[in-house]
Amino acid sequence: MFFRTLLAALVLAAPALAQPAPDCTVDVTVARDLKLDVTYRCRSATALTFEPDDQQIAAQVSGYRNTKVEPVNGIVEMRYRYDLAEYARTVNSPAAGIKRGDAVLSPIPGWLLEPRGFDRLPVIDIRAQLPGDFGFVTGLPKVGDAWRLAGTRVGFAGYSAIGKFALEEIAVAAPGSLRPGAAKQDGVLRLAILDGFKGNTADLVDWVRRTAQAESNYWQGFTAKHMLVALVPVQRPGVGYGRTVSGGGPTVMVEVGATVEPRRLFNDWVLVHELIHTGMPFVRGRGTWLMEGAATYIEPIIRARAGWKSEDEVWKEWIDNMPRGVAAFAAGLTNASGQQNYWAGATFMLMADIGIRRATDGAKGLEDCLAGALWSGLDAPQTVQVVDYAAACDRAAGVTVMSELVDRYYRGAAPVDLAALWKELGVALVGGRIVLDDSAPSARWRKMIVMGPPSRPTPHVKLPWES
Repeated sequence: MFFRTLLAALVLAAPALAQPAPDCTVDVTVARDLKLDVTYRCRSATALTFEPDDQQIAAQVSGYRNTKVEPVNGIVEMRYRYDLAEYARTVNSPAAGIKRGDAVLSPIPGWLLEPRGFDRLPVIDIRAQLPGDFGFVTGLPKVGDAWRLAGTRVGFAGYSAIGKFALEEIAVAAPGSLRPGAAKQDGVLRLAILDGFKGNTADLVDWVRRTAQAESNYWQGFTAKHMLVALVPVQRPGVGYGRTVSGGGPTVMVEVGATVEPRRLFNDWVLVHELIHTGMPFVRGRGTWLMEGAATYIEPIIRARAGWKSEDEVWKEWIDNMPRGVAAFAAGLTNASGQQNYWAGATFMLMADIGIRRATDGAKGLEDCLAGALWSGLDAPQTVQVVDYAAACDRAAGVTVMSELVDRYYRGAAPVDLAALWKELGVALVGGRIVLDDSAPSARWRKMIVMGPPSRPTPHVKLPWES
């Protein structure tokens, strides 16, 4: 069943400002068998081509050959039919396209051809005509009745859900709007739940809503002003694979067991991890360690500050797993691979967190560095180099800790002594249990890392069985 709940508190229809005309409009007529009739109209003085992302996509396109289309009176018009259901059956992958019931979740380039021939990235407005109980949703911002793709290629445009699915709109605080003295601004998280979940999907909505609140408390506002989160039912229990695509508008896909168990949902890390990616740009230049390291490091902190995980559990997780990444430092983080990206990156973030707190006498920590970079405009649709992201972090924190660590371990290489780091922090694993030594040299900073500084307590996010 397709349904839509508009929250009265959600005020996104601010006074309409004059919007520039798009370079292209796309009108998509969706049939019940999920065949799409797509019409492109682009303003152009020169011929354009329209290209599929790969051969599996090309195989489902009919009525068009990949040749140049000449403009008529300054307009290039191109039409094609696309079998979205057959494409999803063929690829059968949550990363590329998957069908559940009468709906398909697919990245936008899984059905929309890429216009080529512009001297810059075109602005594309997408509108859909649907049967009465069908929906169409993306992570792109809305301009009037259109979904607008700007500043990125179609190939990086993120997910879309098309067909019959449950849609919930969840009000979130816009990025940075929970800072002291900041103006209150609202954003929206659109949650698409594909067919196949057993039981009450209200439990899934509640899980996503509370997780978004926990993220917002860490970032002082949610990670994006508009976002799509799509949940795909799978047969295995618990939470499975998650994926974030940021271009144009951030989108997150998470597999969830068809039988919903609220306690299992809140004990899992995948959704929290993926939402962290939506608060950061894509980092080029062999920057996977930075992106995955930040998400790996922050995830247990967010859950601990929400009250879903204990401080001891966080330290045990780090002591158990950070040795898996330590070898990457001696070789240089530019050479990190596999699990090193996650755990060397997390170790780097721990050292940055300690360094920032020490350099600012506890006034700031890694959360100020990362959130400040987000507020400066380095959000998910952006792409940057490692050194540029570190510089933005430094500006937000007011110290050069992040850049200095990048120079040492990314531009250069040096070993890291984890045993010495744990001793300095006063953290030890004894008989399988965490022991904390408050007399250790950096114990003062350690106390702020997981739960935050006492001067800025993070409100807990009650679990459903606690409300």
